[in-house]
Parts: sequence; C-alpha cells; structure tokens
Amino acid sequence: MPSDQQLIELIDLTFTHQGKSTPTIDDVNFSLEPGEIVLIAGATGSGKSTLLSCIAGIAPSHTGGKLQGQILYQGKDISEWSVRQRSQHLCILLQNVETQIFTERVWTEFVFGLENWNIPPTQIHQLTDTALEEFGLEAQRNWLIHQLSAGQKQRLLIACLLAIGQPVMLLDEPLAYLDAKGVKILLQLLKTRAQRGQSVIIVEHRLDLVAEICDRSYCFQNTKLINLHKPPTPPCLPTPPCPPCPPTPLTSTLLCTHKLSWGGYPLFPDLQVQAGETILLKGDNGCGKTTLLKLLSGLMKPTTGKIEILGRDMNKRSVVQIAKDVGFVLQNPNHQLFADSVRAEIQQLRVSKAVADSLLEKLNLGDRANDHPQALSQGQKRRLALGAVLARQPKICLLDEIMVGQDPHSLSLMLNVLDNFTQEGGALIFTSHIPLPAEVLKIRIVEL
Repeated sequence: MPSDQQLIELIDLTFTHQGKSTPTIDDVNFSLEPGEIVLIAGATGSGKSTLLSCIAGIAPSHTGGKLQGQILYQGKDISEWSVRQRSQHLCILLQNVETQIFTERVWTEFVFGLENWNIPPTQIHQLTDTALEEFGLEAQRNWLIHQLSAGQKQRLLIACLLAIGQPVMLLDEPLAYLDAKGVKILLQLLKTRAQRGQSVIIVEHRLDLVAEICDRSYCFQNTKLINLHKPPTPPCLPTPPCPPCPPTPLTSTLLCTHKLSWGGYPLFPDLQVQAGETILLKGDNGCGKTTLLKLLSGLMKPTTGKIEILGRDMNKRSVVQIAKDVGFVLQNPNHQLFADSVRAEIQQLRVSKAVADSLLEKLNLGDRANDHPQALSQGQKRRLALGAVLARQPKICLLDEIMVGQDPHSLSLMLNVLDNFTQEGGALIFTSHIPLPAEVLKIRIVEL
C-alpha cells in the first residue's frame, strides 16, 4: 500500500522506447518523501532522463514508446494525467534548456511563467526582482535571451522553476553549464527548499558537488535502478589508460589573435596556439568564452583585432574555407546533427568506412551505429558531434562545453580521442566547467 508520506511512488515502472524491443528502464520501484533530495546517477544513456520524463508525463505522451507500471502522487495514480495536470504538482528542468524557453527577453521569460500560474501582478514584480538578483541576472534583466551564455540560460530557467514552488522538482543535470558561483547558489537554494518541505530528484554526473546535499542515492545499471544506500563516492577524474605517445614538437603556429574584441566585451587575451597544444578557456558564465570560439570559427566577425590561422588572415576567408581547417563542436549537439543515422553522421563525404568505424568504437557508439542521432542521450550526441568533426581531420578543434553529460568512462574515452588528435599535431581550444587535471591533456589555461 502507498504511504501517506510519499509524494511520488513508482511501482514496477517499465518504459520501452519506440522501435526498441528491450526496455530502457525496467521494473523500477522508488519513492520520494517531502523534504528529500535524491540523486539518480548512472552511465550516459542508462535511463536517468527517461525516468524523469516518465514522471513528468513527457514519456510516452510526447515521445512515443510503451509505459507499464504505476506512477503515484500522494497515493493517487497519475499515469493517465497530462503534462499540464502533473505540472500543478511538479516541475522539470530538461538537459536542453533551449527547449524550455518561450519568450525573447530575460525578465519576460520569468514573468511569463508566473502569469500562467495566475500570480497577482504585485507579487510577480517582487518575485522577479528577487530571483534575478539571487541568480546574478539583474544586469541582464532587459537582455534578449539569445545574448545569454549557456550558464546564464541555465540560471534563468532554474530561477523560473523555483519561483513557482511545486512540491516536487525534477532536475536533469542542473549544474551542467554553471560556474562555481552558480553551483554554490543552486546547491544552497535546494537545501533551503528541502528544509521547507519541497522534494528534489536530481540527475547529475558531477557527484563531487551534489553528494553532500543528497539524502539518498540511486544508480541505473543495466536498466535497473539500484539503491546505493549512501551517496556514491565521487569518481576519480579519468586519465588515459595507456602511456602517452611522445609529444609533438611545438614548432608550428596554427592560430594567433591580436587585440580581438566583439560587442561590449573587453579585449580578449591574445592567443598563440601551437600544433599539439590544448587550451582551456576559463571564466565565469557570460565572460565571453563561447563568443571567442565563434570568432575563431568565423561564425562571427570581430569588432576589432585580427585572427590568423595557418598564417592566413581569417578576415579574408569565408566560413566554408575556414571550416576546412577549423572544426567546431557546439554546446548544443542538436544544432549540428543532420544525418539519418549515427554512422552517416560520421561517415560523411571523403570519410572512409574504416575511419568512421574506428571513431564509433573509440567513442563507444558502435552499438548505436544504425540508430537515428536524435534517439541518443545528450551525452552520446555530444560524443557523436565530436566524432563527426574529427572525421573531417581539421587542424584545430574548438569544443564548447562538450564534456557535459559524460559519465567517467565516456569522459575517459573522449579524452583519449582528443589526446590522439593533439599527438598527431592538431590543436584544441575548449571550454569546460568540469575540472580536469592539467596532465590529462597537457592543458594550458587562458583566463577570460
């Protein structure tokens, strides 16, 4: 019998994605009580996001597939409730924040949700002011949302969700793009909300950050949800399993910049990047890391300054010409996956089957080769986007927060592939809020 104390109870929950013969999650039994923070861990693609989608009603009503078992809220079976009905009692943060943004400006996005909940106008203004200040977005109040960095968008969306105050919060990798300040703010807010009786189910790979606030921890293993009984030990950061090859002599300058600026940002640091180097662009949310990568890729033109790639002035070259030498893996992998299958995404024009097969295996995507790219998890999509870019054999690879959503094993595989790329004379310039020891990729840090 369901307990009166339980907000959420899952009984023998099984979900099978459309077109699949085996379930993604199988026979899940789980309960959530008021004031609890529960961590769901597990490998990339193991079923964590699927579980949240089932609870929220997104699966199967909006995704297709077959759902079996029961989902109870305060003892009532809500399996037939719509997403709208469930939203009265729970909110969800999806991995891809852009799918949950509905307006053009920062303050209107916040107000939009409150108006939909019929909050009195006087309260809306107060809640908006408080939330924007609390999440460090007051200066961006009147900005167009597309001007925000990924971390700032993440902050905005979390602020919108927390403002409503539903009893249950489902958070899918909420720390993904947040800088250290944003992480600290969110973790403290979650602890405070839990003390007031709100409950949180949080899916995360950054176990070192969330373990201290969690009451219970679970992990998906082979479609089953396993109770860990105690917070999992944060995994050691991955290191290449094999001794590194002799480093490539740093004798060839691939890229250099001089007094580069764009829009209202201060001058970016001058860069001189050699063959075999790995550069980490480091800085707080909104400092311009993604903007700098877009300038280096040719997607944006600088306001001032000069960029040279392989000794050629980039201002005199088209984006198509630049792309022959510079590969760019975007923050959101959905923006650059276009093929009908995982294999076709990598085996593009002039890419041999052998190269494609090798990359698929190295990135642990071999068993998904015939699947549609959109059937992958967000972490798998990022590895696929990386493979598609590396298959073209660029001289320079720009990586924007692609290590988000990777479990330790997947991250290790990704780092090995990138290490091989630099050993063969390529150069990496990347952004990441996930801490990595400098020896993994022989990283040189550039502060913005």
